[in-house]
Amino acid sequence: MKHEVKTKTGKRIGKGKRKGLLMVSLMLLLLSVVFYGKPEEESVAAVQDTIVSREDYFNKLEMQIFNREVSHNYRVPDRTLGMDILNNMDMEGFQSNYHEDRPLLSGCYLSYYTKRVYMTYGSGTLQIRIELPYMKDEMDAHFEKMKKLAVELKGNSDYETVKNVHDYLIDHFEYDHRTSFENHTDIDGFRDGKMVCSGYSLAAYYLLNEAGVKTRVVTGSGNEELSDTMDHMWNVVLVDGKWYNLDITWDDGGGDKKLDTYFLKSDADFPNHRRLGYYAGPSFGVQIADESYPLPKKIDSKNIMLGVLIAAMFITVFVFVRYDTNKKKKEEEANALYRDTPWDDTWQ
Repeated sequence: MKHEVKTKTGKRIGKGKRKGLLMVSLMLLLLSVVFYGKPEEESVAAVQDTIVSREDYFNKLEMQIFNREVSHNYRVPDRTLGMDILNNMDMEGFQSNYHEDRPLLSGCYLSYYTKRVYMTYGSGTLQIRIELPYMKDEMDAHFEKMKKLAVELKGNSDYETVKNVHDYLIDHFEYDHRTSFENHTDIDGFRDGKMVCSGYSLAAYYLLNEAGVKTRVVTGSGNEELSDTMDHMWNVVLVDGKWYNLDITWDDGGGDKKLDTYFLKSDADFPNHRRLGYYAGPSFGVQIADESYPLPKKIDSKNIMLGVLIAAMFITVFVFVRYDTNKKKKEEEANALYRDTPWDDTWQ
């Protein structure tokens, strides 16, 4: 007996055709589920990858560098914003972008870990391509090492943490005096044991912020004849609620010589440094303390040895004078006794 189904038109459909119709219906149902779900997923991704402002552009670029993502496409519906980003790129603004709540995700830090940034814009899409100066694995390994080191250097106070980082960098690295140096970051320094001011400053920025001490990088002029050329970098750190200058590069006296000439100083006690550009303006948002941090009195071994030598000299002089005085006194007593003794000439 044939199983038949009557349609609205009165035509009858055989069992085989009905089975085919069911299969088509299931396929349509499956496709509808797929297509109904897809727009929602795409909309979430679209929101995440859409740039709606200059600040949003900075945030997206920071995350791309942080994730070591070489290329990424972003939707920029506002053509004016897209063209402005493309034409200006605003890398100067990006290099001064700072997040107090997430300092290690700030452009003022991450910008130093890019070699070049390329952009293209068209049809509402902005493509950002980053040329990294290091391999992704090398960068990942370095920052993992730095994270562990920050834990080791964290002290019982902000001052102790800053002192630990200051002394560690001076003890383990030396300034790169080569004419054609290339060691501009702490990655170079940790690899070769040599780096310039930017390497010291970037290392301090990561280690101190990771250890819980608010720290900023500062660029400007650093020489006896201050100029308008940015040729030096140092840090400012927040210790006990006040900001201080910190130049670890210039405190590295070479070899085992550690100085504190530029350690937690006020502007008045921080000669031959001049902030430039964004770092010299009110938008930088850092007010340096009026007085340098009161450093604990340190015991200088050279001064101790000098004191010991001076004391030994005084003791020697005292003993010699005392001995000479006693000797003269005994001689005088002997002479007096000789004078008072009666002359006895019975022997003659």
